[in-house]
Amino acid sequence: MLTKYEPVCYELLRPEQIKTRRDQCPIAYIVAGSLEWHSFQNPLGTDSLKAHAICCEAAIKYGGVVLPPFYQGLLGENNWGPAGWDGYTLSFNTEQMFEAAILGIARALVFGKWKVLVGVTGHDVAPQRDAMQRAIDAATDGQGAGGFALMEGELHEPDDEIPLSMDHAGAWETSCMLYAYPGKADLETLRKRPLSSDEDFQMSGPEGIGGRNPLKYASVDMGRKIIEKMGDLIGTKAQAMLRELADS
Repeated sequence: MLTKYEPVCYELLRPEQIKTRRDQCPIAYIVAGSLEWHSFQNPLGTDSLKAHAICCEAAIKYGGVVLPPFYQGLLGENNWGPAGWDGYTLSFNTEQMFEAAILGIARALVFGKWKVLVGVTGHDVAPQRDAMQRAIDAATDGQGAGGFALMEGELHEPDDEIPLSMDHAGAWETSCMLYAYPGKADLETLRKRPLSSDEDFQMSGPEGIGGRNPLKYASVDMGRKIIEKMGDLIGTKAQAMLRELADS
């Protein structure tokens, strides 16, 4: 993790630092993802890790704190990985258990006087986002607080600067890891293997990539652009909700 993110990481702050940040801007980011196969070049925690980096960018620029990543959030029973490898996906695998966990976190934050809760999932599937939204709604209802949940990149439309969309172990995710967690993504491990495509990959391929070829389109600079822009989009939305609550 980049050291510039440390000042907004909840688990690294002392009580007086938490209070100062809450008094200045009572926004708390709840980060979720998964522990699952992200091809040969990325860590198993890629979903949660990149979402955490995006939320840290938002908190640095727009205020608030970021909770530690929640990794056991994969919904469904798929266990991606090449044939012959042991399974290593670790998750609740049910919406009910995941939603209950997020609800507990959200209620604790509301009790702690945080006014806007932002749920961000890096495991970019609608059921996980929707479960986070239900939990946030339940925790904030009638409490003078509010919040929203989203997938990390759903506010983004591909453009000339970032011509990519959310993917699975493709150029988007790999770029984020190259930038935010130096040394944790290793393209050489992928480059040494025969690949099923030279451009766009399908999840059914042996490398388990869904998206643009990371060997051609992933870079540290692209990761910086993605994380900074998603942080701007999410942070701006969080600030707008905080203003709405103050005016209501």
